[in-house]
Amino acid sequence: MNRLYIYPIILTIAFALFSADASPVTASDDCPPLDRTQPTAAHVVTADLDYAAKTVHVRQQTRYINQTAEALNDLAFNAAPNRWSGVMALGEVRAGDIALDFALDGTRISFDLPEALATGCEVHITLDFTLALPDATGGPTRRKGYFGHTPRQINLGRWLPTVAPRIDGRWITHQPIMIGEQDILEVADWDVTLILHNSPPDVLVAGPGIGGRVDANHWHFVHASAREIAFSLSPQFREDAALTHDGAVVNAYTLSATSPMAAAHFLEVAAQSLSIYGNLFTPYPRERLVVVQGDFPDGMEFDGLVFVGDGWFVNWNGEPRSYLTLITAHEVAHQWWYARVGNDSALAPWLDEALATYSEYLYLELAYPQITDWWWHFRVDNLAPQGFVDGTVYEFSNAREYINAVYLRGVRFLHDLRGDLGDDAFFALLRDYATTYDGQIATPDDFWALLTAEQRELTAATRARYLRQPDIDG
Repeated sequence: MNRLYIYPIILTIAFALFSADASPVTASDDCPPLDRTQPTAAHVVTADLDYAAKTVHVRQQTRYINQTAEALNDLAFNAAPNRWSGVMALGEVRAGDIALDFALDGTRISFDLPEALATGCEVHITLDFTLALPDATGGPTRRKGYFGHTPRQINLGRWLPTVAPRIDGRWITHQPIMIGEQDILEVADWDVTLILHNSPPDVLVAGPGIGGRVDANHWHFVHASAREIAFSLSPQFREDAALTHDGAVVNAYTLSATSPMAAAHFLEVAAQSLSIYGNLFTPYPRERLVVVQGDFPDGMEFDGLVFVGDGWFVNWNGEPRSYLTLITAHEVAHQWWYARVGNDSALAPWLDEALATYSEYLYLELAYPQITDWWWHFRVDNLAPQGFVDGTVYEFSNAREYINAVYLRGVRFLHDLRGDLGDDAFFALLRDYATTYDGQIATPDDFWALLTAEQRELTAATRARYLRQPDIDG
């Protein structure tokens, strides 16, 4: 089906109204009772994207609610684009109508607040900045091509600053490196308007949430309770759509040079895996999922949108025994293991990557059971993986070592846990994990806390075999 799936256009700001003369910080006496079911941040973004110049001017207005137990005197954002030299120019930071002194140090934006922010109170912050999108056709930026441009595509992933999580009295920012990811993201509400300038007339914007095209050069998306919002733009997109058995829409965007059969397989695997994971774990919580052929290697997950790299389409062999199948199923699984249940991707990457990789196998068990033995040989055993599953991204000298330990020994670890517990208890554990920590940032201790005393004993030998830190606190 070759058609543009049209969604209702949201004509009003969904989350918060900002005004220049508003008080920058809510008075303590006026703060409502703390509601931890509400995201700590809501962002209203207007982005002017010059398609020809590959630049974006952004005005980002953030309402932040202090949900900590302490009054806050400062605030920090994590700005992933600033990992690349010369990409981000931060013009100003304001609290209401008060201009603030700020520091942009690596990927952290930090500043003092005009007055202390009490628990339950909110502050309105405006960031004004420009991005010069990096060329993702070669060099180190190609591996991170979900943020940048190629002749066929512009990708806006990890492009907007997010409020840094506050854990144990500290704002958390991790040092970026090329191995793995280093993000730790709270859920937030997003309302984004994209205004295109000097763009091809037939450019399409792939974006998550509710929204779409307002007019020829104006797109608007609302994405609630999401860890971030990512977009992909191309004049070469072909859009196809499918409806899952559970009623979710899957929108697939593939590049025009891709074979229709590969595009159809991509859509089929995405829709199938979304349904299978919804049955195995918990129902997919959104109305739609966007899957995009990325003009860069491998794949990348975002909340409500995932990329699968161009090479897997080019090299597709016409069979399910292919990386196009596996990487698509893997990235879709991140809608549970990353988007729904968050984790520290730098310090505990196995909580999303091992689970997403093992989910590939779970998908094949139900969709293509005849090739599960092939998967173990091709995906895991052939690479003879070594290393501790619970390593941090900073412990590995290269990506191959990291993937072998965290992803591939990770799936052996989970499969052995499944053998220890039995299928019923193992899948109950995954469902409990997805439900208990929905919308949170979970830790390994949180995962293990779901085991009974008997299950801890049953899994002790397996944990000792695979983990550097196998012990579980009682």
